[in-house]
Amino acid sequence: MKRLLLPFGILSVAIAVFMMLSFSKPEKITLERPEKIWRVKTIPVKFEQISPEVTVYGRVETPRRASLNAAISADLTKINVLEGASVSKGDVLLTLDSSDADLLLNQREADLAEVNALISSEESRYKRDKSLLSNEKLLLTLTEKVVTRAKKLDEARLVTRSSLDEAVANQQRQLVTLKRLQYDVDEHTTRLEGLKARQSGAGAMLQQAKLDVGRTVIRSPFNGRIANLNVSIGDRVRVGDSLLSVYDLDELEVRAQIPGRHLKQVRNGLRQGQAAKAKAVLDGNLLLFELTRLSGETRQDSGGIDGLFSLAGDNHTLALGTFLELSLSLEAQKNVIVVPFNALYGLNRVYRIKNGYLESVKISRVGEFQDSNGQTQLLIRSEVLRENDEVVVTQLPNAITGLRVKALND
Repeated sequence: MKRLLLPFGILSVAIAVFMMLSFSKPEKITLERPEKIWRVKTIPVKFEQISPEVTVYGRVETPRRASLNAAISADLTKINVLEGASVSKGDVLLTLDSSDADLLLNQREADLAEVNALISSEESRYKRDKSLLSNEKLLLTLTEKVVTRAKKLDEARLVTRSSLDEAVANQQRQLVTLKRLQYDVDEHTTRLEGLKARQSGAGAMLQQAKLDVGRTVIRSPFNGRIANLNVSIGDRVRVGDSLLSVYDLDELEVRAQIPGRHLKQVRNGLRQGQAAKAKAVLDGNLLLFELTRLSGETRQDSGGIDGLFSLAGDNHTLALGTFLELSLSLEAQKNVIVVPFNALYGLNRVYRIKNGYLESVKISRVGEFQDSNGQTQLLIRSEVLRENDEVVVTQLPNAITGLRVKALND
């Protein structure tokens, strides 16, 4: 019995000790961590009617840029302007040596004077021939009478045969002289026309020589600015060599590409005579522009069409090739919301607060807008957002729908 009771006694003691230790262990405490709340700034949704602005980038160019080339071969003797200088229409820009042109002009004047002298001589000769023609006809009549008398005397054998022959010879010589004189008179018109043709040619050559003399002085074709100067004093220029280029300050315009999504509004405005306005800041000065026309050609791989903007005011502040950032104003849009760019996540999402949690909302971008403080704001439109909804304007790196947030202005 002792052998059987001893194991049961030990087992009972062990169970009792285990039970005592289990009931005496400390109670486990469960800690609950509070949910983290992100503090964010918000703005209330307000629907407004605003003219959106789109930023476009353009460069100053002009349809009136003249490249002045040499029309004659000569040495460059004088330069009156340098690159970047402003000039007025008719100002002397360059001067070429006119020695060769002057010599050629003198030669052409001499050629014309010679032809004029020949015409005067021909007219005097014509008058003389006409006067002599009547005398020659009278002399021919007299010689004919002499021949008639000589023939009668020869028949009566009162003169020698040689006298009759001499009278007939005189008659023939007078007839030949008369015919020559008559031919000269008849050919007067032909000779005069030939001389007048030479006179016309000599006159044209003279005018060409005068033009060449005038072309030794290079003048500005309009009010403008010198874009570049390609020569220096002492250079020998040939016909067609580029001397300098000048562009018209009154015809400067800015070429900027208008995105395709805004072209419909822009075209409608042009058709209705309401050209789109634009503005830019250059060297701290505000410049105002107006869209005058759209380009007639769409460039490959472009997302829109180029618009040509003219400056309202003094163009002299612009230089050809200047890069400008234009703020283009479009037609007023209804039911748009003004938000800062910090409110935008990705390309088309904002977050609003709903019951203390973030909710992602898809939006469409309408354009940009510059407020009274000069800050550029974003214009958006959404069918989900409602008046006075709180839109988050703080950029959260872990923003996601369902994130617990609290507005700082609450």
